Amino acid sequence: MYPGGVHAVAGVDLDVFPGEIHALCGENGAGKTTLASIAAGKLKATGGTVVAHGNVGLVHQHFELVDRLRVWENVVLGREPHRGAELDRAAARAEVEKLSREYGLAVDPDAVIEGLPVGIAQRVELLRELARDPAVLILDEPTAVLAPAEIDALFATVRALAVRGTAVLIITHKLQEVVAHTSRITVMRAGKVVARLETAQTNVDDIARAMVGGELPELAARLETTPKPALAVRGVSAGESSLAVRNASFEVHGGEIVGVAGVEGNGQSALADAIAGVIPYRGSIELDGVALPAGDPARRIAQGIRTIPQDRRREALVLSWSIVDNVALGDQRRPSLRKGVTVDRGAARELAKRIVERFDVRTPSVDTSVSALSGGNQQKVVVGRALAHEPKFLLVYQPTRGIDVGAAALVQSRLIEARNAGVAVFLISFELDEVLALSDRVIVMYRGAVVGTFERGAIDRARIGSLMAGAA
Repeated sequence: MYPGGVHAVAGVDLDVFPGEIHALCGENGAGKTTLASIAAGKLKATGGTVVAHGNVGLVHQHFELVDRLRVWENVVLGREPHRGAELDRAAARAEVEKLSREYGLAVDPDAVIEGLPVGIAQRVELLRELARDPAVLILDEPTAVLAPAEIDALFATVRALAVRGTAVLIITHKLQEVVAHTSRITVMRAGKVVARLETAQTNVDDIARAMVGGELPELAARLETTPKPALAVRGVSAGESSLAVRNASFEVHGGEIVGVAGVEGNGQSALADAIAGVIPYRGSIELDGVALPAGDPARRIAQGIRTIPQDRRREALVLSWSIVDNVALGDQRRPSLRKGVTVDRGAARELAKRIVERFDVRTPSVDTSVSALSGGNQQKVVVGRALAHEPKFLLVYQPTRGIDVGAAALVQSRLIEARNAGVAVFLISFELDEVLALSDRVIVMYRGAVVGTFERGAIDRARIGSLMAGAA
């Protein structure tokens, strides 16, 4: 139940049959994840019943992994194999390797979760539930951080599970995947079922209209700009092993969006961390011709560099804090938010109200804890905070991951508006359609190196896809 006595889920009826792939769609905050958690026994319903003929597995959108344990330890946690009284590590690693091959989800069994990119951690979450051979499998945004080839492999696995009789419920905002891979669709809005659709008799536009209760907002118009030099990356190398960035050079001008196309795990995280100043690097990063030192993210903020991290819950928000406190986070020393030696609560409150209004954050109050917000509304807070103080340079990592089509259109429009206003926007997204739709220039990364550059008027989608896969 939400604050004020509003039910997150109200009187929902949903049937998923053995051998069926069923989609559950709706805006952020519609109650989808709450319903899934009730079905899987993670939450207790205040009314109604749940009947499941077998084990229910739930793959969470926000991972429930133990960060300090290795991949294999997370996958077998709670059902560890033993040889006599001792843990059989070899058997556990062999099981993970077998599952990884079987489901096309490549992982390093010995990697520690804490250091993994988001996309790799998602694979571990999937493998952990698949290892339990569930009769009902609920996937909450399973492809949010997977590359196209990985998505194809995942749905091949899902189809194989359905053929074996597994009932599969997929919660997703990717409506093309819904149309391509499911047989029935249930749409929720404000905690209730508002539509039940046969996939073969509907389309993406119909599903989207059912989700939002009307037409989707159009993206902001892209205005003509006069790009000005802003951020220059020159010969930057950073990170470790296969996830490192290697000798990257490019520029991002004010008044343009430069997008990165690449499969997850090809140096994007290391590049983003180097630009944000949180890891050491070789080479140079300059803003307005002045070199920026590594290890000083606060100075970058002061000079007009803002970041939208890839993981809002772990890197951008303090979940137990209110919206007011979170929008002031990182700007406590800004004169407009200070009152003597403390944060000016009144100014922070007004800023929070402006962000809530401009980004359509669905919340009963700016004093609400961000943990009570849906993922999409949390993301709107993060994006709103980053844009609130007119940055010179905006580093954007997976800005629409796990948010609904309406919220995604709003976030994308705000990025275009920032670009129109002269902000230099650097976009890292594993949604190639998003990169191509928003970018003035696209750079392609493979194994940590920049292997291609395309201007907006000369974008070759097929060539970009080949470079992403490592073709010369």
